[in-house]
Amino acid sequence: MLSRNWKTQRPDESYDFVIVGSGYGGSVTAARIANAGLNPKPKICVLERGKEWEPGKFPDSLGELIGEVRSNSNRLGLFELLNYDPISVVKGNGLGGTSLINANVAIVPNEDVFEMDGWPSAITRDELLPYYEKARQVLAVSPHPRFDELLKVQALKRRSGELGIDLTQLDIAVNFDIDGANPHGVMQKPCTDCGDCVTGCNVGAKNTLYMNYLPMANKANASGSATVHIYTQTKVQWVKRLAGGGWQVHGVFVERILDLPGTILDFYRETPFDIQAKNVVLSAGSINSTEILLRSANKQGLSLSPVAGQRFGGNGDFFGLAYNNDVRCGVLGFGAGVANPNPGGGPGPTITAAIRYNANAPAGSRFLIEDTSIPKGFVEAAQQAFALAIADDTDEGDEDEEDARRERDQFGADRYAPNGALNHTMIYLCVGFDNMQGRFVFETPFLERDGRVKIAWPNAGDQPIFEEMNAEIRRHAEALGGAFIENPLFGLLDLKRLITVHPLGGCPMGDDHTMGAVDQFGRVFAADGSIHDGLFVIDGAAMPTALGVNPFMTISAFAERAAAYKILEMGGTPYPSRAAAAGRGGR
Repeated sequence: MLSRNWKTQRPDESYDFVIVGSGYGGSVTAARIANAGLNPKPKICVLERGKEWEPGKFPDSLGELIGEVRSNSNRLGLFELLNYDPISVVKGNGLGGTSLINANVAIVPNEDVFEMDGWPSAITRDELLPYYEKARQVLAVSPHPRFDELLKVQALKRRSGELGIDLTQLDIAVNFDIDGANPHGVMQKPCTDCGDCVTGCNVGAKNTLYMNYLPMANKANASGSATVHIYTQTKVQWVKRLAGGGWQVHGVFVERILDLPGTILDFYRETPFDIQAKNVVLSAGSINSTEILLRSANKQGLSLSPVAGQRFGGNGDFFGLAYNNDVRCGVLGFGAGVANPNPGGGPGPTITAAIRYNANAPAGSRFLIEDTSIPKGFVEAAQQAFALAIADDTDEGDEDEEDARRERDQFGADRYAPNGALNHTMIYLCVGFDNMQGRFVFETPFLERDGRVKIAWPNAGDQPIFEEMNAEIRRHAEALGGAFIENPLFGLLDLKRLITVHPLGGCPMGDDHTMGAVDQFGRVFAADGSIHDGLFVIDGAAMPTALGVNPFMTISAFAERAAAYKILEMGGTPYPSRAAAAGRGGR
């Protein structure tokens, strides 16, 4: 266990750092400051809203997965689905943040991404490369060693071959070698290709933050370089600047007091707390970090840049299916602790490869299409749902074979039959560039004590990139001789609603307060352009544009850089003077 027991080890009254959230931004910051050898040694408190999850305890049946959907009546659920009018957001809730349920993909964006309007002048790819490398070493990313053997990769190659594009083998944060203690003292097992990455790895192969940066931070207690307290089930509501300097952090400890068996209705007790800190690092994710800042402004008068709450987007995420194809795709996850039921090998980690589109075009025109796997808990439900979905068959003359595969899924006893429709299906994640024009609106509806945010983003789904992605997924179905199933949130009744697993923005960085909510180091701007001493946003909320690739490596590199400069500042080296509002940042 990494976290402390709130009831028996209550947090101290004050810390040098209170870090809100344990995703990539928070975990990197905690680990680096804790192990920097600072004198005096810092006191650090990490506050995570979810609970601690150890490998082997993640849900792997449909009932368990449904029981872990976070809601007001299930506040400690692992999966959070937030539905706003233009977009739905899927994210994780637990110690390690969304790293617990992401698809592990570690990509460094192209250089021209950082030349797009909005990025601070000092943030370039070359500037970030050393920090990408630091993150790469800790997260231990590498490609799948048996990449070409995976059936879903072979299916993806059918379309890349038609296009004359080489398939890109992706680095992923998955362990394929260690069977025992990793460099951070955490026990791991090699990947079994079970395909359950996005519902939590019960094998212990996924290199989540629970396997690296968080134990790095925690080990500082033993080495004596820092005092680190990690608490789960702690929801921060607002921060307040103190008259004498420093910050007050207010939140509640959330405790389940009644669990109704067979239901997802639980009852909770909230115990308020207040902690003082010299520095507060908001790393609760794009939605929650922005919400905390806006609530702090609304409830406690915190002065913010007019850009706070602006430039939110879904990183150009889009989904679609090529269903019941002529070829077997091998995407069915089977979980841990059982023999692989898939003839010809397991599905492999959730994502292993990508096709890069418009590779030589400007940043905003490029996108990726990546393979995915279906976790064990969703296999049976997906077989039934997709068999009844509205599908556009892209070939003729093989209807009898297609009907037989569908019937095996609906009525057959073997869920992993090689000639079932779902075993002949590809689900695609597309990642590109949206316009990041989403806006947070903070409201206090009736009976809502603390207020909450919603997303306003007019015509979000009408951006041409999504029609281009949608059309290309249909071509994948044609290449495989299957049926195209459009994302129902997008296509049904022409709703054009989006869904993202990569929310970005809300507190975008910029050269000054007219262009960003935070600066290049994550320091929060006040409305007059000054910088709040000791208040940071270090996570995906600070990204000023979409990245066109899966974002956790860039968030980690940003956090590595921000931590490095803060460590220098604490050692007596001032931050660099603020860049003039010129060049890229001033356009």
